[in-house]
Amino acid sequence: MWAAFARQFAAYAITRRGKKLFALIGVLALCFCAALLVDMQLYLSAGFIAVLACFSGAAYIVQHAKVKRAELERLARRAEAARRRALVAQARLDRMDHAKAAVRDAVAGAAQSARAAVVDVTKEAASVAAETVEAVSRSANAVADAVNDVALRAADAMTAAVTGAAERTTAGAETMARAGLVRVVKRWRTLRGDQGMTP
Repeated sequence: MWAAFARQFAAYAITRRGKKLFALIGVLALCFCAALLVDMQLYLSAGFIAVLACFSGAAYIVQHAKVKRAELERLARRAEAARRRALVAQARLDRMDHAKAAVRDAVAGAAQSARAAVVDVTKEAASVAAETVEAVSRSANAVADAVNDVALRAADAMTAAVTGAAERTTAGAETMARAGLVRVVKRWRTLRGDQGMTP
């Protein structure tokens, strides 16, 4: 049990708080010893102990002030570091906001450019389609005119051929009729001549 108590005492004595506590206890013990020596009328020993107690108290106060100043400086450094971290985080957030705004603007510009390009392509395709339809209609009209011309020429040629054939047939019929008439007349004359010659 005493070994465990001694270990806990030693572990507490080497900490900063333990050192400060034992220094305060030492100063108070010196003051108590000085008071006992004064009470016992040992003024020389009491004066020496009082001087030691004063020096120890002054050292304790100076050390305590240094520790407090160091703690205040450490707290100030932590606050400054926290402020710097906050400023860095704010600057990072601002940069991220600027980057997001730039990306949004770029995306909006790209979308607007794409819309404009699609509209231009659509208009160009519509104009090309209209020109193609017009060219096809012109070609169809030209083909229809050519077909009509060919049909008229063929009809004229057939009419001419039929007329020529009819004229040739008529001429042949007239020729045959004249030849037949001439034969009839000749025979008739021949018959009349034969009758005139008989008594």
